[in-house]
Amino acid sequence: MTTLLDPEYREHVTDPLDDISQQTGESPYQVFSDWISMAVASFSGDEDAYQKPLDRYRKDGRDEEMVREFATLHANALGGLVLAMEETQEDVLGGVYEHHGLTSEHFAQYFTPGAVSRAMAQMNLPDTDSLREATPDDPLVIGDVSGCGSGRLIVDSARQLRDLAPETPAVYLGYDKDPLCAKMAVLNFVLNDLTGYVLLGDALKLDARRVWFISTAQLIGGDHPVRDLDSGERDRVLARFFSAPLDDDQDDETDAGAARDESKIPNVDPEPAPEEPTTAPNLDIALDPSEISQTGFDEFA
Repeated sequence: MTTLLDPEYREHVTDPLDDISQQTGESPYQVFSDWISMAVASFSGDEDAYQKPLDRYRKDGRDEEMVREFATLHANALGGLVLAMEETQEDVLGGVYEHHGLTSEHFAQYFTPGAVSRAMAQMNLPDTDSLREATPDDPLVIGDVSGCGSGRLIVDSARQLRDLAPETPAVYLGYDKDPLCAKMAVLNFVLNDLTGYVLLGDALKLDARRVWFISTAQLIGGDHPVRDLDSGERDRVLARFFSAPLDDDQDDETDAGAARDESKIPNVDPEPAPEEPTTAPNLDIALDPSEISQTGFDEFA
C-alpha cells in the first residue's frame, strides 16, 4: 500500500534535499534523516545537533561556502514543507519519507493513507459529553501510542476536534520506537500547532528513552516550541498519562533512580540518550491567551 504524494507537492521538499544528495554523494534517505534532525534541533535550540550534519560535510573537505549552501538547502526544504502542507492539507512528511525510503535498506513501513487516517480520526473522537467535560485542568487526551509514525492520525484527530469543538482543551501524545519517525511526529506537532508530547521508545514496556514537549505557546515567553525533557520529567509524563509508578525513593540530585531504571531498558534503536541539563526549568507552560483551547493548561497539574 502506498501513500506517496503527487510529485508537484512532494518536490517542494525533495528538490532541495536531492540537490544535497547529488553534491555530497550521500543517499537521499541519509539526507532526509539529517534534515529531520536539523529541523527538530532548530525548533528546540539544540545547536550541537543542528551542526552535526554540517560538521560531517566539513570533515569531508568542503569549504564554508559550500557548507552554508547545504544549510540553505536544508532551510529551503523546510520552507517547501510548510508550503506543501498549506497546498495539500496532507501529511507531506510521511509522503516524502516513503518516497526516499523506497530505495533505502532502512525502510520498513508505509504510513496509513490520508483518507483512511481522516476516517479513523473521525470515528475515534470522544463523544459529545466527553468533549464538554474536558477542562484546562483535565484536558482531553488524544494520542497514537501503538507506533505513531509521522503523527498523521494525531494531526487528523486534532483537525477533526478543531472543526467539531474548537474550544475543547486537549493534549496530544505520540509514541514510536523509531527515532526518525518520532522526530517526524515532533515536527508535525510544531507545524500543526499541537500541544503535547512525543515519546521515543517501546510503549509496551513503558520505555521512554526520549520525550519531547511541544507547544508553540512557549514562543511567547521567548522559548523554543520544542523541549527535550530530562529523565525526571520523562518519568512524570509516563506517570501522568500511562500510570507508570514513580520511584518515591529516587534521589533527585544524583538521578540514581533514573539511572537504575534506564539500565534495564533494551537497546531498541541506535539513538543515544541526550545529556541531562544541569538545571530543570519550570514546567509551567506560558500560553497564548488567544488560544482558548489551551488557556490554563498545565501539563503536570
